[in-house]
Amino acid sequence: MVGGVADTHAALWHLYGDARLSPRARDFIHTSASSGQKIAVSSISLAEIVYLVEKQRIPAAAFEYLSEAVADPDGVFQEIPLTQ
Repeated sequence: MVGGVADTHAALWHLYGDARLSPRARDFIHTSASSGQKIAVSSISLAEIVYLVEKQRIPAAAFEYLSEAVADPDGVFQEIPLTQ
């Protein structure tokens, strides 16, 4: 069950332990994970990461890091398709 949706930056900030993720968002992600709920990440976020890597605005490993996170069945993130 999906308990919320994270945008690209929130997902990356969570994965990297970045202080720019608000305490409220951090708590929500942790609470969701402990209760077995998933946080949805749109497939467009993966495309955005490719763009940001190409522009050298984020580390090159960010795409693989988020890809692995959404592929992990025990992880908190779940990829959802971009639909109309």
